[in-house]
Amino acid sequence: MDAGIQKVLQVDLEVNGLGDPLGTRSVTWQVEYPMSRTFSEEIPTVIRLAPHELGGIVPLAMETEILNTAVLTGRTVAMPIKVVTVATDGAVTDVTESVECRSTDMDVVKVSERCDYVYVNGKEIRGRVRMMLNFTYNYMSTQLEVSVWMPRLPLQIDMADPELNQIKGWRIPVSGGNQRSADNDEDEGSRRDRGCGPQYQSTTLRVLTHFEAEPGEGRGQPDFLLGSDWQVDVTELVKDLLKVEDARVAKVTDGTTLTGLTVGTTKVQVMSPLSDVVLAERTVKILDDKVSITDLGVQLVSGLSLSLQLSPGSNRAIAATATTQDTMHNPKQ
Repeated sequence: MDAGIQKVLQVDLEVNGLGDPLGTRSVTWQVEYPMSRTFSEEIPTVIRLAPHELGGIVPLAMETEILNTAVLTGRTVAMPIKVVTVATDGAVTDVTESVECRSTDMDVVKVSERCDYVYVNGKEIRGRVRMMLNFTYNYMSTQLEVSVWMPRLPLQIDMADPELNQIKGWRIPVSGGNQRSADNDEDEGSRRDRGCGPQYQSTTLRVLTHFEAEPGEGRGQPDFLLGSDWQVDVTELVKDLLKVEDARVAKVTDGTTLTGLTVGTTKVQVMSPLSDVVLAERTVKILDDKVSITDLGVQLVSGLSLSLQLSPGSNRAIAATATTQDTMHNPKQ
């Protein structure tokens, strides 16, 4: 206690008749001096109310990492959040609907108005590790640390063969509008078959990308989810967004197979679900040069075995190896 200042009054306050015993209340004090019949200046005091003496608030999340696949699919990715108070007597209370919250960077991740989930909707422009979300309840504040991983753009379209040839001696039915003329060196029987056209090769497609995030301080080289040597196969996420720039030249089937239709050059593209932006593209050529089928193979598979082990290149990756069995061991197998 400072010299010259003495405690002359103690006031006990009681909360009564309030519907919500939380938050803050303002009390204004004024001292009346009876001898001089004068009053001191009014002094406002903010009193914080709580059902228990709070020790702190804690935001809880099942996961603290978010993969922003919304950029690829257009579908929001959400992570539920719950905020609780912990009283000094150990009592835990869910106060999620009473807290205030905000993201420190809306271009990385967003928080719902009710503070009950964190989400990305595909409009973000970057990822970040150790991204902070602020939560405030009454007079207490805290932060939740999350990491948001963003797919690197443009995506990479991987093709087993970007040049597809006509298969010699293999013809398929075509519709009248798409009928293709026969080549000069085809036999008479093929030329008479005006309802058929040449069959071109097919190739498998995969769409790959790195998931990356800026360092927590926002400067320096990006961090990679699985390491710089690892890419994630996102074909299943974007297969409905794959298209061929010139549909007369080639077609995509099931989002995984590209088949030539006629001689020419075109591009396979992955379109954004949220705009007209091209997320990836790869040139493919359909050639008039003929190739022959030299071999057909058949593999007997009587069973499969799967082994899992941690990858030596990344502590986040697990390498799965599938092995086929070609021996029949049981009757009627």
